Amino acid sequence: MFSLLIAYDPTAWETDQVMRMDADRFKEYTDGAEAQAVSLEKPKTLKLLEEAPALLMYEGGPEASREIVRYGTLRNIHVTGQHVTFRFTEKGRFTRADILEFSRHLSMGHWEENRTHWAIKDGDLPAALLKRLQSRYDVVLSFAGEDREYVQATADYLIAEGIHVFYDTYDEANLWGKNLAEHFEWVYRNSSAYCVMFISKWYVKKIWTILERRSAVARAIAEDKEYILPARFDNTEVPNVLPTVKYVSLKDKTPQELGELIVRKLRHPSVTGR
Repeated sequence: MFSLLIAYDPTAWETDQVMRMDADRFKEYTDGAEAQAVSLEKPKTLKLLEEAPALLMYEGGPEASREIVRYGTLRNIHVTGQHVTFRFTEKGRFTRADILEFSRHLSMGHWEENRTHWAIKDGDLPAALLKRLQSRYDVVLSFAGEDREYVQATADYLIAEGIHVFYDTYDEANLWGKNLAEHFEWVYRNSSAYCVMFISKWYVKKIWTILERRSAVARAIAEDKEYILPARFDNTEVPNVLPTVKYVSLKDKTPQELGELIVRKLRHPSVTGR
C-alpha cells in the first residue's frame, strides 16, 4: 500500500511544516482491499498510512516545482476540521515524467494526475521505478581528500545522530557506475537542505571540489538564501563564496563539536540561522 497525494497549488509541498489536504478529497481514486481498512471515521487506522510510502506530486502546469515528485513517509496524520493534516519526511525524488511513465503500474486513473486529491493504492511501488529514485539528504559535505580524517569524524557523528548525510565513502555502492560529474552536480545543487563546505588550502585546488563548489554556489544564488555553511581550516579565499558569509573556524573545534552545531542548524534553523 502507498499514498499518492496530488495538489494544484505549486507551493503545497514546498515546506517542512504541517501540510494538508481537503478531507472531502481523501481516498479519491482509491479502490483496493488494503485501502478499505483506512477511514477518517476511524482515526487509528490512519496509522496504517504512516507505515507505508507516499508520493507527493502536483497537477500539471508551467512552474518548475510541478516537475518534482517527492518520495517519503507521512507522520502525525490528523483530521482537523475540513482538512487532513500531516507532516512529511522526504527520502528522495522522482520526476513527473517517471511517475507518468509508470502510471499504469501505480493504478493511476485517467487524468488522475490533474486532480487535487489523496489516493491510497494497493500493492508496492514498482522496483523499476524505485531504481530511478534520486536520494535526498539533510546535509552534503564538500571537502578535499587531505581533510578527510576530520570530515569523516564529523560524518560519523552526524550519522549517529540520525542525520542523513552525503559523504562519498558511505555512499560508495550508490556511486558505483554513475557518471560522477552529472551525479555530483545534482547532489550539491539539489539534494539537501545545506552544504557544509570544508575550506582549506587544498579545497580550492581540486577538480572535484571545484565542481561541487560551483553547483553549491549556483543553488545559493538561485534561491537567495542560506545554503552554503563554510567551515574553515584556514583563511584561504574561495571564489564566489562571499567573505561576508558567516563561517565556523575549525582551528579550535573538534569534529564532534562541529557535528553538534550542524545538528542544531538542521533541527532549529530559525534559531541558528539568525
